Parts: sequence; C-alpha cells; structure tokens
Amino acid sequence: MSEYIVIPIFADNFLHPLHKNNSLSLLYVKEIGEESQILTFNHLDQLQTDNFDFLKDKTILTTNKKFLLYIYPFKKVYDINLLHYYIHNKPIDENFSNNAIEFLYGKYHDLNNINTVVPLLKHQQYCDNISEKIRDVWKNKDKTNFKSYEKYNEESILSFYSIEKSGINVSKSFDKKTKKQISNNKLYSNYELYTATGRPSNNFGGINFAALDKNKKSLVIPENDYLVEYDYDAFHVRLIADLIDYKFPEGSAHDHLSKLYCVDREEGKKMTFQYLYGGIPWDVIQLNPFFDKVNTLLDILWKEFNETGKIDTPVYKRPIFKQNHKKITKTKLFNYYIQATETEQNIKTIIELQRYLYKTKSNLILYMYDAFLIDFAEEDGVKTLKEIKRILEKNNFMTKTKMGYNYSLMKGITNKLSN
Repeated sequence: MSEYIVIPIFADNFLHPLHKNNSLSLLYVKEIGEESQILTFNHLDQLQTDNFDFLKDKTILTTNKKFLLYIYPFKKVYDINLLHYYIHNKPIDENFSNNAIEFLYGKYHDLNNINTVVPLLKHQQYCDNISEKIRDVWKNKDKTNFKSYEKYNEESILSFYSIEKSGINVSKSFDKKTKKQISNNKLYSNYELYTATGRPSNNFGGINFAALDKNKKSLVIPENDYLVEYDYDAFHVRLIADLIDYKFPEGSAHDHLSKLYCVDREEGKKMTFQYLYGGIPWDVIQLNPFFDKVNTLLDILWKEFNETGKIDTPVYKRPIFKQNHKKITKTKLFNYYIQATETEQNIKTIIELQRYLYKTKSNLILYMYDAFLIDFAEEDGVKTLKEIKRILEKNNFMTKTKMGYNYSLMKGITNKLSN
C-alpha cells in the first residue's frame, strides 16, 4: 500500500490551529516515489478550494499528527516526529527554514494569515525538505519495535489531542501579550510529546500551561459551572511502589515514609525525593524496605541499560537507548524511566476518562503530570465526580480533590467524594 506524506500549512503560524481566526491554507501531499502537489484551501495565489477525499483511507506520514487531525480524523496517520523520537529519543531537529519565508515572516510579523500570501512555490520548497527527512525516518522504522510505536502513536496522540480540542476557558483580561491567542474566550494548549524525559511539555503562544502563576490561574474559569482538580497523592512514589511490588498502608504514602525516617511530613517528602533521584545512602537501603527494593530496581535497570544498550518503558515499551544518552547517570536514567512511566500510565487513564466524559457535559481541559483539571457541569451530578475519582484511583492510587469558580481559588472536597 502506498504511503502519502501530508503536511498541513495553516493560514496563521502564530495562532493555534483551533483558533477561530485560523484556517487551513494548504496541504502539501506527496505519494512516496511520486511528485509532490499542493492542495489549496485559503491562498491568494489560487482561490479555488481543493479537496482531500482521496486521502481519507490512505496511509499518511506527517510531522505533527495532532495538527493534521484538527483538519479531519484520518484513520491511519503516523507521526514521524514520534517515530524519530522512538529511534533517537529526540524529535527531528533539522532546520527546515526557507529564507524567503523567514524574510516575509520577519518583515510582516504583524500581518494576520501570512501563509496565505507566501508564494506557493516557497511553501512547496519548504515542505519538500521536510518530506525528504520524513522519508528517511520512515525507511528506518525497523530500527525500533514498530508495533510498540504504532500503539504509542495511536494512543498518546489521541489522548492529548482530545484534551486540546476542549480548550481552556479564560477571562478576557487573561494577558494583554497573549490576547491574540484567545478564541471565543478560550485558549488552546499544545502538548509536546517528544521530550528527553518522556513527560510532555505544554506551551503555545508564549503561555506555559504546565506552570501558570497564581494570577494566571485566577483567570482560568469554567465554561460550565465549576473547575474541579484531582491531584494525585505522592504519585511518583506510588508508581515506583507498583513497579517494585511494595504495598503502602491506607493513607498518605508520604506520611508512611516520614514515619520510617522519624521526621515530620514536609521533611520526609524532601528526603524521599532526594533519595529517589539523588542517590540512596547505604544505611537507608538497609533500614528501609521501600528503598531496599528501589535500589534493587535501580541496579537492574542500570545493568540492562549498559549490557543491552537500552531499557524499555514498562507500558508502551518505548526504548531509551544508551547511544542517545552518552552522559546519563544511574539516577538520571531512573528519573527518565519513572517520568516516562508516569506519562504512559496517564495516557491510558486519559483515554478511559475521556470515554466516560464523552457521555457527559463536563470536559477534561488540562493535564499537569500528577493532576487533572475538569470543567464540570453541575447537571452531571456528584456521581460523575465520584466516577472520575474511581477511574483515577485504580491500582491503589489516591487523589485529593478541589473545586472552585476559578483555577486559583479552590476548596477541598476530597472528604465529600469519599462518602
């Protein structure tokens, strides 16, 4: 079956593809082994609108699957940046800039929909360069576990794409610098999956959605009735406990470990993360059964990494290759492994959560590693809040829950959901 390289070019590079003032300008299409073509939808050089019906059942290769799915839910799309990430543990990093396009961007940076005036030939030259790299990466797909990549390509993209589509409702006074990014009172996030640790970043239009300050949080408001945040208790600690088959008693994992150190909770939390990612002292290994098992896992991973040249993440079997991490240490490798485990397990959780929320008016609007923000519709009832809690707390995890009229001022409702 033939593969088609497809690259979408949106009218405005500086707006999210879901923004009301953005639209598809053109589609670059190249069947592998054939000449490339440009399908136009909103461009001054060619005003007629083409169609892409012939692509709907084809195998498609692209550099950003999420952006392509905003146009149409194509059935079989491979994200080549993600494949390159599987092979090299980093995204494609070549500079594909086109001098003519960069000149126009610089000269007319305040012009809306600038891609509609960039000559089609320049767009085609730009995409031809990307196309060559896509083809080269695709040729090397057998250098990794392609079945694992296919599963990750399907589920990771689907999960974060589903969050981005909901948008984040904000006050019109959110930020004068990013006012242009607000569309129908919403900001749209963009989860970047190809990071060194495996934990996605989330930035768009100058906004870091993973690290909003208190003022910005106060301007995130519900589109429905309330914002509800579910925050995992000691998420990394519990993930590790699951990997090493360590059973925590009921209650907080941090409280449990703090008692073993004979210190208070806050001091205990600091000590736990210092040991996990900075090195475990020998006396702690000997006296603490949790860290004895953690140390064994560290040794196993480090030995496998050095003897076989890689380790695979536990959920999607994504390889972390030694050749791509020349200066990595034992503890840093463990950190990458746990952050990848966190992300991959949460992908499964997001998919289950979205399947449930599909039948409700409430929406998952933000994911922050160990927390999930829901735009909650009161008509969905307390049963919905409890079901979300049940989904998140599978496999012995615990959450704390807060509710409020904005993302900054929220009150705890954990006990109310436990009844």
